[in-house]
Amino acid sequence: MSEEEKILFTVNNSPHVRHPDTTSGIMFRVCLALVPALIWAVIVFGFRALVPIIASVVACVVTESVCAWWRGKPNSIRDGSAIVTGLLLAAVCPANLPWWAAALGGIFAIGIAKQAFGGLGHNIWNPALLGRAFLQVSMPDRMMSGDWPHLSVAGNWFRNLGYDLGGTFAQIADGVRGAPDAVATATPAMVNDGGVDVMTGATAMARIHTPAAKEIVDAAGNIAYAAPDALSPDWGTIIRTWFGAEGGSLGEVSAFLLILGGLYLIWKKIVAWDIPVFYIGTVAVLGFILPHPYKVGDVYAFTSWFSGPWLLHVGGGGLILGAFFMATDMVTKPLTTSGRRVFAIGCGCITLLIRLFAGYPEGVCYAILFMNTCVPFIDSLTKPKVFGKRKQAK
Repeated sequence: MSEEEKILFTVNNSPHVRHPDTTSGIMFRVCLALVPALIWAVIVFGFRALVPIIASVVACVVTESVCAWWRGKPNSIRDGSAIVTGLLLAAVCPANLPWWAAALGGIFAIGIAKQAFGGLGHNIWNPALLGRAFLQVSMPDRMMSGDWPHLSVAGNWFRNLGYDLGGTFAQIADGVRGAPDAVATATPAMVNDGGVDVMTGATAMARIHTPAAKEIVDAAGNIAYAAPDALSPDWGTIIRTWFGAEGGSLGEVSAFLLILGGLYLIWKKIVAWDIPVFYIGTVAVLGFILPHPYKVGDVYAFTSWFSGPWLLHVGGGGLILGAFFMATDMVTKPLTTSGRRVFAIGCGCITLLIRLFAGYPEGVCYAILFMNTCVPFIDSLTKPKVFGKRKQAK
């Protein structure tokens, strides 16, 4: 080999194909995709939403540094993974979560869910979701507070817009069917006049999770029961859910901005398209097909098949956040294409089953964590065949 060839070619171990992207560059793009939704959460919830965001990020970064020092490893905070974990953890927490609780979740997410397994690239479960599950188990009252936007100028405007558009769609439906629409579209009496700082109430997922039946009394005094309005939401509820005037965690208030951030990550080839599409598609299809339970006294009844509020299932809760930012985690997702799709469909099925039939109104967190556990089995079952290899003689 000539001297020129020695300069052009380097003989070394794999990988031989390198990509210009770095870990820090990827993490920066993920943060960039999350920022619009978090800024909107601060706008509609108020500056109090900054408390869990800052506490979570600081706790994650400090814990990452302490664990690296304790293990005698190089400090890895420059790769940005701890910041992403802190932002994602804050996104699945309510705006009124105390700073110490958010910091505790960040410490658990980095110290236990990530560093205890060897650091970035070795963790089995998504650290932010495991931190959220830890907070949910240890302080469910604070994590299930049902925090609502405090109805700032932007929040109040979008909330009223949702009701106005809901009324408009109801009037159009009346004209088409020739019958009045049964859904309520009036603007709620409780709006912010400048003296309301915090509102609490049932989130969209909590309202469709086994609500009480609607009692109907006819002119003769006969009593009948029908599925509650929560299972046939008006357009106002759907619009408020998608654009950020409904209660929930910080990352639940703007499905629209999260989708934009997710599309940006797909465009930059940070995440593959198949996991979000198959995950969201599974939830949408099953949310429309499956009958939804509701309570008539102490007895459960079910709606008819093919009548579920699938738009509310998609836009409400943490589905969009989980599908684009959690399930697509490079470390905890399957390696093969078919495996990723099996993983996403499994996440969708478990999410809907928890939402409809478990004692908990949201299933995204536990669905992804359960499927993270199954990733080694999915990879082994979807391993591609190796062609051109001789069979060993017996």
